[in-house]
Formats: sequence, structure tokens, C-alpha cells
Amino acid sequence: MGRIEDTYKARDVEEIVDIYLYRPWGYALAVLAHRLRMTPNQVTLIGMAVGVLAGHFFYYQDLRLNLLGIFLWMLGQALDGADGQLARMADMRSRLGRMLDGISDNAKFTSLYLHLGLRLVAEAGTGWVFLIAAVAGITHSYQSTLADFYRNAYLFFVVNPQKAELEKSSALRREYARLRWSKHFFEKLLMRAYITYTTRQERWCGHSIALQRRARERFGTHFPDWLRRQYRALNKPLLKYYNALTTNTRMIVLYAAVLLGNLYVFFAFEILVLNTILLLLVFRWQKRADRQLAGALEQETPVATPA
Repeated sequence: MGRIEDTYKARDVEEIVDIYLYRPWGYALAVLAHRLRMTPNQVTLIGMAVGVLAGHFFYYQDLRLNLLGIFLWMLGQALDGADGQLARMADMRSRLGRMLDGISDNAKFTSLYLHLGLRLVAEAGTGWVFLIAAVAGITHSYQSTLADFYRNAYLFFVVNPQKAELEKSSALRREYARLRWSKHFFEKLLMRAYITYTTRQERWCGHSIALQRRARERFGTHFPDWLRRQYRALNKPLLKYYNALTTNTRMIVLYAAVLLGNLYVFFAFEILVLNTILLLLVFRWQKRADRQLAGALEQETPVATPA
């Protein structure tokens, strides 16, 4: 079956929690699924069901049920990793799998924020507090969209362009137009959501997309070592912030908030801290890194690396 490291996207983009918890657990589940002749998409659907169920148990003001929810969420996360690990170990990667993975994440977090919001309403006795959960859920959607794009951009420049899951909305729209609802209903439905997701990335990540285009025009897919080194030097320090915008960090804060019996700690972190990181990345740190690399591409000379 190969080594567990072979199922990583790349070591640089893996979080510590994933490396030491979810990847080993997911690898064991992927090996089991492979022996049972399951497909990655089947694993994704099971993980989605487990995650949606987990969200329900965060509604209750009962620590035992909350702990069950935490366990189920962690199992769902392991399955979420296992589908990709299975796809890589069995060479079964597909766009359909990527689209389904996105739908799975949306379903799990919709369940989570819905039940957390309903719990706030039950605790506060007013429906207005549900807006807190709604705002957190909406901004989380943008946070994860940006994090996914730039982690894939890192794979594109530093690791291997073929490993990066980056697509153009224009190409997706052409393919979408060729699909027929009568014959490809499920795929067309997923494609519609995927186009929306990709369009959002293009709207927010224009500097990086232009950088990718110039790099391809100049070097094809065989980037010189200096470009890989410089991209890594400028962007690897940012990966910890993108990782914070995904799942593990926010869930650790949620677990702490549940144990403390105060969900407002979690929502304050979601809305204030993570959105501040998002804005700094989009309008300052990432833009500065992309501009430096764009200038280096024009000159075809390395930029100065940070101290």
C-alpha cells in the first residue's frame, strides 16, 4: 500500500494535528476501505453523514452528548482525510471527488453552525443571537475558500503543478454547458456549486492567478529552482495562517468553548480573530508576496528572501 507519507499532498501544507492524528487515522481507514473495495466517493459520503450527525450533538447543553459530538466530528475529519488518501494511494483522483468533498464540507459545517445557533437561541431566549452563528458560518465559507486556493497555489509553484487542484471558471462553464440535466443531473448540480466556488477564488485571488499565468507563459510547467525557492521562502510563513482558516484550529477553540460552557468564546474567535487574519492575508501579506514574485518573473532574477 505504500508509505503514509505518500498519501500527503505535501509535507509543507500539512498541519501538525493532521500529521500526528488525522493522517494516521485516515490512512488506516483508507487501507480498510481499499480492502473492502470502496471508492473515495463512498468514503466521502460516509464522512459527510458522520459529520452532519456530529453537528447535531453540539446543540445540547449536556457535556456527555457534546463529547460524543466531538468524537464523531473527529471521526468525520479522519474520513475526510481518508477519501483523499485512498484516492492518492489507489490513483483514483477525480474532479467529481473534489466537488463532492466540497459539498461534504459544506454539509458538515452547515449542520454545525445551525445547531450551534439553535443552542444560542435556546440559551439566550431570543432568535436574534442566531445571527451570530450565521455571520460566523458565512465568513468561514470565505476563509476556507481562500485557504484552499493558496495551499493549492503553493503546491503549484513549489511541489508539482499536477498536484495542484486549480481550475478556471471559464473552462468549467463550458463543460457545464455541455452537460444535460436529463443525463448528468448529479454531476451538473455539483458543477454549478463548484463554478460558484471557483469564481469566488478568482475574484479574491487575482494577483496570484496572474502570477500563475505569467509563470506558465514563461516556463510551462517546469519552473526553475530559483522560482520554487523564492515562492517557498515568501509563502511558507503564510501557510500557518491559511491552515488556521481551515478546520483544525477553529474546532480546537470550539472544543474548549464547549468544555467551558461558553460558545461566545468560539464565535468571538471565528468572527474577530480569523476574519482579521483573512483581511491581513488578502490585502497585505499575500498581495505583497505575489507582487515581489511578479517583479522577479519580469526580471527573471530572484527576489531577496526574508531574514
